[in-house]
This record gives sequence, structure tokens and C-alpha cells, in this order.
Amino acid sequence: EDVSTALLESIANGVDLNAGQRQLVRDLATSGARVQLALAPAGTGKTTAMRVLALAWATAGGHVVGLAPSAAAAAVLREEIGPSTDTLAKLIHSVRTGAAAVPEWVSAIGPATLVIIDEAGMAGTIDLADAIEFVLARGASVRLLGDDQQLAAIGAGGVLRDIRDMHGAVTLAHVIRFTDPAEGAASLALRDGEPAAIAYYTDHQRIHVGDLTTAIDNAYTAWATDQAAGRNAIMLAPTRDLAVELNSRARTDRLTTCATSSGREVTLGDDTHASAGDLIITRRNDRTIRTS
Repeated sequence: EDVSTALLESIANGVDLNAGQRQLVRDLATSGARVQLALAPAGTGKTTAMRVLALAWATAGGHVVGLAPSAAAAAVLREEIGPSTDTLAKLIHSVRTGAAAVPEWVSAIGPATLVIIDEAGMAGTIDLADAIEFVLARGASVRLLGDDQQLAAIGAGGVLRDIRDMHGAVTLAHVIRFTDPAEGAASLALRDGEPAAIAYYTDHQRIHVGDLTTAIDNAYTAWATDQAAGRNAIMLAPTRDLAVELNSRARTDRLTTCATSSGREVTLGDDTHASAGDLIITRRNDRTIRTS
């Protein structure tokens, strides 16, 4: 009944889940399992479905905590299920160190709590194990959401496949991210490693082939064009040397066209330099790094 109420409220708010999403919410809300896995490829609307799951759980008198491996993923999840959402690392830090200043949402985890761990496939197995052990010890329940075909964690990972094989999983399969159904089908084919996906992207001018020098120039030009147009863009390179080359080129061009002096410079870990106005991606998980 609480699930039906949440689904109706979602429709009233302009978000009508498809049949697969509705079934996912029902399965996760009513299974009675302390730990349950949901597998969903990118673009199937699992995070949107979590809004309804959180609403249903709250309607039944409980409260929901959201966790994700990265701050960006946690921010997306927070928009759907509310403020009690943070990174998995924050919970792990509190658990392992016995930090004196434990966040309020950690202290509030109890028998009425549902902990949703989004993008669980990108979390390390040890981190997931510690988090689940803590949550279960507090009497709460856990719902793991992710994709077992997704880019895995930097540390030991792959546990979603083991959970699926041993205990089963509920799934979403219909991609809703694209207006063109062919795009959705191609994304699923790519996920499954089917050559047809490469053929589709090649036919639609998504893949450009060239020697290394040409590829680097083309990638940089495309990135710079998007940046100049105000679009979000990122360059990816297979080696650190190429990443340094592209980063240095981008910074040189920025300083050449920048109207003001770069000011004081600092040396980064890869021996490149940075100054005010540069975009920095940190490799260390440290939320105390000062930014402005």
C-alpha cells in the first residue's frame, strides 16, 4: 500500500515510472531482505526509481540514507532521495577510525533505516563489506544498485557478480536515456561486448580513426571547440604521458589567450604546472582540500 501511494504521488509530481521501474521499487521495498542487489545498465532510470523507493520507505515510517562511491554520484542521488546522502568513503572513515565527529546521518542509522548504495559496482569489495557489516549491526537494511558490467573499482571489486550468482538480483533492462531507441539498443550492445555496437557508432560518425598524432590533434581540437562553446567536455588518454601532453597543451593555449597574468604557479604531481584559472582533477580522496 505504501508503495502504491508513493507511485501515485510520483505521478502527481510529473514522474511516471515505467513498468520495470515500478517492479524494481516493489521488489526492493517489500522483499524483507536485509541485503538486496539491483542490477541496471546505465540509462535505465534506476536512480529516478530510488526517489519513489525512498518515498515509500518514509511513508511506512522509516528513513533512508544514500551512499555512493564518488561525490558526483552522491550529489545525483541526493537530488532524488534527500539530504541524508553522502559518499561511501565518509561512512567508511567514520566506521574505521571511530571519528569523534560522526555525521548525524551515520548516528541515525537504525532498524527503521534503508541504506541505498548507488553505483555499487564502482565500490571496492572491502569497503562494501565494511559498510554492510556496520549497517546490519545497527539493524538497518541495505539495497545495492549498480551494473556488474560497469568499470570496476580501482581496488578489489567484482563482488556484484558474486552476489548475483549466489543470491540473485532484481534487474532493469529498458534504457530510457535516449529518445532514439536505436541509441539505447547500441548502448546495451556495447555493454555486452557485441561488435554490432561498434558498427552502429561507426556508421553514425561517432568513431574516427587515425595515427597517434592525428588522433591527439583531433581529440584536442574537438575538446577545445566544445570548451569555447561553453559545453562540458573531457579528454581521455591511454597513458599518463599523453595525458600530460594534452593537459600542457590546454594550459598553454589558455595562458596565451588569457587576458590576465597567471600569477603564482605550483608544480603538480606529474611535474606539470598550475595557476589560478586552471581546472584541477585531484587523485586523492580528501574533502578538506580548499577550493573557491
